[in-house]
Amino acid sequence: MSEENQNVELENEEKSTDPVEENNSVGEITLEQFKNALENNLEVKGYYDSLVDKNVSKRLDKGIESWKTNNLENLINEEVNKRYPQKTEAEIKFEEQQKQLECAIEEKRQLELQIKYQGLMAENNLPMDILDFVAGKDLESTISNIERFKNLTDKYVTEGVQKEVNRRLGESSYTPPGNGFSGRSGSMWD
Repeated sequence: MSEENQNVELENEEKSTDPVEENNSVGEITLEQFKNALENNLEVKGYYDSLVDKNVSKRLDKGIESWKTNNLENLINEEVNKRYPQKTEAEIKFEEQQKQLECAIEEKRQLELQIKYQGLMAENNLPMDILDFVAGKDLESTISNIERFKNLTDKYVTEGVQKEVNRRLGESSYTPPGNGFSGRSGSMWD
């Protein structure tokens, strides 16, 4: 080896073994120097905080997006199922049968009421044609409607008959002549 090469190698070894020179080299700092700069230099602290904030914000955003894609849909589905539970086939069939049963019971009740209503109409000598007008939700309301109908028809028929009688009597009634009729007084047979 040449002497020049040996000198260069020795210089390199001296540089690497001297800790003071390493600390002062450009681009490399120790942890202690970094901590000291953060505590004492506001510009360094501000720059470091902004870098950390950006990095934390990016990671939080990525974490939130990842959580949303992995968990949010499941949580929404669980809450929807809790509020509006999915029904099994058996539950759906049971509900349909319940509805059919309720409809059949209601039809039976309506038929029974129709039979009772027809009996009431016959008792009160009313025509079956007006049953639709007097039929109510239940037997009591129908009885009340029939009574009202009878009272109203009796009242209006009686009033109408009385008016007609009064009118006819008024037209054909004889008014005897008064004192001023041909000066005669006396009976008509005289």
